[in-house]
Amino acid sequence: MIVLVTVPILVLPAVRSLNRRTQRLAPQPRWWTRAAGYVMLAAAETYLFGLVRMSYWGNSPRDTCLIRYESWDGTHGHARYWPLGRKCTAFIDMVPSYVNPLIVILVAGALVSALVAVAQTVRHRRHQ
Repeated sequence: MIVLVTVPILVLPAVRSLNRRTQRLAPQPRWWTRAAGYVMLAAAETYLFGLVRMSYWGNSPRDTCLIRYESWDGTHGHARYWPLGRKCTAFIDMVPSYVNPLIVILVAGALVSALVAVAQTVRHRRHQ
């Protein structure tokens, strides 16, 4: 559901803007710059997915945990925004366990792609 809402509203305009802004770059740096942008968009989508999973849409955290996981411990209902998490009990988290590592991997991939784009740009300008 969240993908159906955010893709047309957030992702497509960002992709269009990224493609327009990178037109003047040489082919190799352009590809790496776009890859960095796309991977950062994926990281943002993953973070948004985690935020949606830890929300309770009008219910209290207690009611949401009882509906989704059938257990609740009042000492663990606080939200953390990095790393994402809202626990129902000491062992049950509303945010899936793969969300935080995936965000870290995607941001690292975007950083590596950006660094390669910078290196390609410097190399391209030296050879001109």
